[in-house]
Formats: sequence, structure tokens, C-alpha cells
Amino acid sequence: MKKRNDEDIKKVLGELPSMDDRQSKETLYQKVSSRVNTPKRKVAPWLFPGLATIAVLLVLAVFIPVFFSNNGMLTVEESADRANENAESSSATEETAPSLDSSTSESEEESAEIKEAEPSSEDKDLPPEENAEEESQEKEEESKLEETQEEPEAELESLVLRSDEGGYDTVSYPGKNAEVILPTLQKQQEVDTFSPERYGLAERAVEGIEYEVDETKGSAVVTFPDGFTVSGSAWASAIIESIRWDLENVQLEEISVQTESGNPVNLGSYGEMSEVPVIQQGEYIFQLYQYEGSSERLLAPISVDGSPTFQDALSLMKEKGRGLFVSPAVPEHVQFTSTTVDEGIVNINLQHESWASEQQLLTMVEAILVTAGQFGFEKVKFNGVNVREFSTYDLEEPIDVPVRINPVVE
Repeated sequence: MKKRNDEDIKKVLGELPSMDDRQSKETLYQKVSSRVNTPKRKVAPWLFPGLATIAVLLVLAVFIPVFFSNNGMLTVEESADRANENAESSSATEETAPSLDSSTSESEEESAEIKEAEPSSEDKDLPPEENAEEESQEKEEESKLEETQEEPEAELESLVLRSDEGGYDTVSYPGKNAEVILPTLQKQQEVDTFSPERYGLAERAVEGIEYEVDETKGSAVVTFPDGFTVSGSAWASAIIESIRWDLENVQLEEISVQTESGNPVNLGSYGEMSEVPVIQQGEYIFQLYQYEGSSERLLAPISVDGSPTFQDALSLMKEKGRGLFVSPAVPEHVQFTSTTVDEGIVNINLQHESWASEQQLLTMVEAILVTAGQFGFEKVKFNGVNVREFSTYDLEEPIDVPVRINPVVE
């Protein structure tokens, strides 16, 4: 093979056609660097994300059914307890966490107190004597305000006589339209001065009638004047009911009625009568009588048909429309869930919402106590009455039924 020297090579190269590369240096650099820096892919780019997604789906497929099955076993009580716990924790957080408004108001109050403490320019100009007079007047006004704030609330009104206190007579009056008869307890020396109008009552239906009671024999004789007449069945019923309630607190087995001549009494639509039935157990419930415009209230005995149970009687006590100026003594929000009897004690289980006042609770309790006594019970135990304080009765213990109702003082 023929060797060529450098001169020959140059000659041959010089005979080649000319070639010009017009690309810029930057273009050539980018092309070369892109080929040199291209990474070599050894694993498919979707492999690892795909495996992670599959793993998450497997975990969810295993644990989601278990989670829902556990939650499905939660009882209503547990859910209510948890809701209460969450509500308590949130309310506690709100109470403990100070707000911006409260801090702002506190700072404003402090600044206002400081301004009040500092004497104004007018006060500084006043003589010392006038300043002293104004300070004494301010102190007097503050003391009066404190006395007003410390005045006790109105005394609660009880409608029963809780002890067998003597010196009282039972005197019954019809309501304004004679639909109901209201027995009242009056001091013997005050019977003649009692004003029925004050309580929204009509005049006595048995005025001029005499009672003769023999407790040893358990009998009473009621004597009407000769020639006695009555107009209207409503007034005749008022006379009979007044007699029964006048003698209700006496242990009687029979009540005889007669004229002064010893004849039967003509009581209008009832005809001639020689006997009036005594009040039997379970014959009445008690509601509230209050005449329009009057602040005085009385427990009103309301007759019930048939022979209701005491549980039925409690429901009847909530019914309206039992007479003019008569309203239920039991609020609508009170629900009687059950009653049980144990050795003369009736246990009343109830549920309720908030009480309008302690007086509302007291009136309901006493109306139920009197009704329970009319049904033959000796004590009542209230279960479910949620109150912090009740000044009249101890609701944690059985309460004796009252002796008599509607004591009035002129």
C-alpha cells in the first residue's frame, strides 16, 4: 500500500468540494448537550405510582367494612352521650376562650371607671363643701339602689293547709256562673267579713240552711226552711254540691236533708230529696279557678265521669274547658310517663321542660297532691322533677297529701 505524506493528504483534501456550516455556536451546543444529558430509562415511569394506588385500594377494601360495622353497633344512648360530651366540650371551650369583644369591652369599662374616678373640670372648680354634698348624695342613691336589689322576691302562694290546724271552717261558694263549687277555709271569726267578690265568687247557695253533725254516728242532718224553693237546675246542683263540700272534711257515711217540718226538700229538677250522697274517692280532680281581673286563685274540684284510674286523672288535669275561669294547674309541657303504688305511696314519674316560675311548679305539685288525696293516697313521690331548689317541699322524699284546701285570710 502506497503511503502518502502530509503534502499529498493536503492536496487531496484541497480537491474536495467546499462545505460551510452556518449554524451558530449556541445551536450546536444545545444539540450536543441534549444528546449527552439524555437519561437512560431503566424502569417504566408508571410502575411505582400504579403499585402505590393498588396498595391503597387493598387497604380500603379491608378496613372500610369493619369500620362501618363497628359504627352500626353504636346504641342510641351512646350516640346521645357522645353528642352531649361534644356539646359540653364545645361550650366549655367557648366559655374558657376569651373573645376579642370581651377583652375590648373590659378595657372600655376600665377606662370608663378611671374617667369616672377622676374629677371633672367642673368638680375641680367647685368649693370643697359642694363637692362633699354631692358625694353624700351619690352615696345615698347607691345605698337606696342596693336596698332595692336586695329586696326578696314575692312570697310563694300555697293553696293548701298542710297541718290539721283548728279554728277553720269550710265554707263553699259557687263560681260566677255556678259551674263549679269552691270550698274555702276561713277563720271562724272572719266568716262574716269574708268578701266573695274579691275571689270572683257568687253568694252562698246554702244561705239560711243549718247543719247538725254527729261524728260518732257518721251522719249529718241538713235542715232547709219550710217553703224553700229553687229556680233552675244549675242552682239546684250548686246547692247539692255546696252541702257535700261543706261537709267533706267530716268523716260521714250519710247526709240527710229535710225541711223544718221534717219533710223532704224540693230541689227543682232533682225533685224531692231526703238524702245527699257523700263525696266518694276518685270522684274529682283539681284544677285552678281565677276570676278575670283578680289576682286571687283557688283550687277547684272538677267532677269526672266513670271510674278513672289515677294515671287517667293526671291526664284529665291537663285538659282545658272544664268550666268558666277554670284552667289546668298542670302545664302542657309536663308528661306523666307512669305511676306506681306502694303501701299508700303513689310514685309519679314525669318528664318536663323548663318551668315558668317556682310558683308554677308549686301550684302543680299541690293540685296533684290534693287529687291524690281524693283518690285515697296518703303520700306522693315525684320522680323526674329537675329543679335546683324548691323552697316549699322536699321533692326527694314522699310528700303527705294536704289536710284541706284554699285557706283564705281577709
